[in-house]
Amino acid sequence: MKQKMKINHYLICYLLALISFPSLQAKEFIIGVEDVSYYPLYEFKSSRSTHSKELLNAFAAAKGYTFTYLPLPVKRFERWLLEEKIDFKYPDNSRWYSKTKTTAQFTFSESTIKLVAGTSVLKSSLTKNKSEFNSIGTLLGFYPTHWIEQIKSGQVKLYEDVSTKILVQQLVAGHIDGIDIEPSVIRYYLEELDKPSDTSIIDRRYSYDVYDFHLSTIKHPEIIKEFNKFLSNNKALLEQLNKKYKIIDYRPYLK
Repeated sequence: MKQKMKINHYLICYLLALISFPSLQAKEFIIGVEDVSYYPLYEFKSSRSTHSKELLNAFAAAKGYTFTYLPLPVKRFERWLLEEKIDFKYPDNSRWYSKTKTTAQFTFSESTIKLVAGTSVLKSSLTKNKSEFNSIGTLLGFYPTHWIEQIKSGQVKLYEDVSTKILVQQLVAGHIDGIDIEPSVIRYYLEELDKPSDTSIIDRRYSYDVYDFHLSTIKHPEIIKEFNKFLSNNKALLEQLNKKYKIIDYRPYLK
């Protein structure tokens, strides 16, 4: 009887410890990710490695965490952390939200990677007049923010597709004038289509800028602090991943 009471006492103490010290609980987290193929940056529905998956898994391994990646529809991107049962969101950026108050309770990590946002056209189209630009393609759920006014006025037509590869094919075939897709991603699909990697290029006559990927959360700001420290202490890893996945150098596009 005393032995049974002793075991119950230890069990109660252990349960109280779990409540008092969350770090003793299972360190398993769900990361909401975009339900699209955007290789080499991310592609969570397949088992192959990508820049995002390799970086996040390296952090998880260093801290003894387990990450489960949950593909979610891009159309509901702004509501994920508020409505979905997820711990983190990746990639994220405060500039992608239409209302700044939406992100008031979000904690964003430091930048994990710097990328270029712009309009990529065929290299052979650089000599065309800007007035000849009539169509822009992008992934369904994304939006070419640099072309909002022209799309609204009807000056430029917007073409959307769920497939990055199809959009690149449409550009190569001349069916659309440009695409609003990260150039590292475009280059990958050009190579897959047996086209030279410089077949398309960002047309600097149109708006372009440099942006960042961040990890975000509502529930776990303390993990974001750990992640920031990991990023700071592993700059060589970040450079290695950029080189491995052939990420376009953003520096020439800084203004």
